[in-house]
Amino acid sequence: MRAMSMRLFDPVGDIALPERAEEIVLDTLKGKAVGYVFNQHISSNVFWKHLEENVESSLEPSGTVKVYKPSHTTPAAQEEIDRVVRESDYALVGVGA
Repeated sequence: MRAMSMRLFDPVGDIALPERAEEIVLDTLKGKAVGYVFNQHISSNVFWKHLEENVESSLEPSGTVKVYKPSHTTPAAQEEIDRVVRESDYALVGVGA
């Protein structure tokens, strides 16, 4: 009988931790720029549409940044996330995004 060898690999990779700025606490969301990151999953499209409409009507944001991912199975591009961070005061990230 021939001997077999087996090579084991550790499936855990290195994690790149993002730099974090000091947390800023907003006194209100009304009139602040809002960012949205949404994965467009079919089960939540109606909910997300109503969420955005309600934020727009009740909080009257000064600006809006929207990132709609092409698929719920892939992450948003880093450039898009950076744009949300730069151009909004707070962000709503939802439904597996």
